[in-house]
Amino acid sequence: MSDHIDTLKKLHTRLIDSRNGYQESRKEVSDEAAFVGFFDRRIAERERFHTELHQQLGKEGVDVSESGSAAATAHRGWLKLRDAITGDDEAVYDEIINGETALLENYDDAIKATAGHAGYGFLSQQRADVQRAIDEAKAEKARHAAT
Repeated sequence: MSDHIDTLKKLHTRLIDSRNGYQESRKEVSDEAAFVGFFDRRIAERERFHTELHQQLGKEGVDVSESGSAAATAHRGWLKLRDAITGDDEAVYDEIINGETALLENYDDAIKATAGHAGYGFLSQQRADVQRAIDEAKAEKARHAAT
């Protein structure tokens, strides 16, 4: 299998993990919590990102799993986020920023691996959206710290 396909499969799995992690974390917050909107936006966004990537991989004849990873590191990250929800808001934002930063690295790898391959231009826009999520989390963290 080509390097770009392996890299894209990793990104695909990471997007599923991200969506699932936000869904699990969303269950832990009440409807009044400050994180509800952020989590809901990330869940919808990750579903859209996953669908776009999944469809493009399908066009190349690549069969990808619809389950997330069994990687302990990804799971631990989401457990930290879940546990932080019961603590202070700054800790939640720290975990969000950590997870989103790791996702950026997957995008950087995927963009590099798909250079010269048609059909993957959407990855740059998705990466920019992840960066905006990081910026939003940092701004909210700073706002909470100031209050």
